[in-house]
Amino acid sequence: MKTLLITLTLLISLNIFGQENLRIEKVDSLEYCEKGNVFLANYQFNKAIEYLNHCYRDDTENIDYLKKIALCNYKLGRLQSAKKIYLKILTKDSINISVLNQLAIIYLKESNYKKSQEQYQKLINIDASNSYYHKKIAEIYLKKADIENSIFHFEKAHLYNPSNIEVIVELSRIYLGLKFYVIVDSLLSKGRVLDATNVKLILYQAKSAYMQKNYPSVINNVNQILTSAKDTSAYLLKLLGISNFHVKNYQNAIVILEKITDDNKQSEIIHYYLGLAHREAGNINNSIKYFEKAINKGISNNISTYYTNLAVSLEEKGMFKESINAYQAAYKSSKDKILLYHLARNYDSYYKNKKTALKYYEMYLAKNDTGNVKFKNYSKHRISELKQIIHFDID
Repeated sequence: MKTLLITLTLLISLNIFGQENLRIEKVDSLEYCEKGNVFLANYQFNKAIEYLNHCYRDDTENIDYLKKIALCNYKLGRLQSAKKIYLKILTKDSINISVLNQLAIIYLKESNYKKSQEQYQKLINIDASNSYYHKKIAEIYLKKADIENSIFHFEKAHLYNPSNIEVIVELSRIYLGLKFYVIVDSLLSKGRVLDATNVKLILYQAKSAYMQKNYPSVINNVNQILTSAKDTSAYLLKLLGISNFHVKNYQNAIVILEKITDDNKQSEIIHYYLGLAHREAGNINNSIKYFEKAINKGISNNISTYYTNLAVSLEEKGMFKESINAYQAAYKSSKDKILLYHLARNYDSYYKNKKTALKYYEMYLAKNDTGNVKFKNYSKHRISELKQIIHFDID
């Protein structure tokens, strides 16, 4: 009997001791997990991984620990490790929304657009009315230059969340490139109702107005940006200066454009418009100077336009020999038949010998310029006169 009592006492003691150990281990595990969460919250990701791994070993069914470990690896730039863990989670929970989102982000960082797109498509299949998913997949299609699908999903994003300014801006940018001005202007107007001072919205309104040659609107919008954002970038000043030229504020155009003549990206077109503005303002010498600079800077297909305008300014100054050279350069570049007429007139004005002028008048008529009846009629009349002059000169 005594032996039995001793045995029972020993068993009870061992059971109590075992339960106590389990309780202690559970407390230790909870403390580890709490510490892991604290380290994660404090951006101490290496330490967080150490503690969270301990938690996961104690509870391998808890995928929340795996998600946190994967997140730490992602934050540390260990994309492969993070991806491996996220894929492991998907074997247990194939429609885990947070994991699919994180995988999409990782694949995008790796420029693996196909895989990233697949994750967002899965998310759309789960929640088709989620504007965020449509926005993200639209951005991927845009990176792949798939404009049609990009528009489709941006439109879906806009449908499900009409107040998303980023979506409005992206749609406006795409439609502006397609020259769908009515859609662009409608989107931007809605955007300005939501956020009247948004610089991107105002900028795209300025761009749209510029492309539609609505120059007063360009001036209004650019001035709003200059006032609110204090942005004096060369691009904005270019829009403002050129628009002032087109509304015949030539002095304003000159003052604005002369601020950005050193901008290498814009200098060609800037010098050209300065040449135009100075000519309209009566400053022919400055006009010639800027047209020559535009030609020297010229790398675009507009070089013939620069030569033509230089020739016009030289002609206005009575410098016919120089204007002939400029018209010749313009014609060589563009083969524009109207330049033959201008060459004929300048040769006619400058040289006593009219044979070259006659040749150019005849060349011009041979091109049959049906859009300039007055020039054609004058050329016919002048050819008749020059033939008589040349005939009498021979006599």
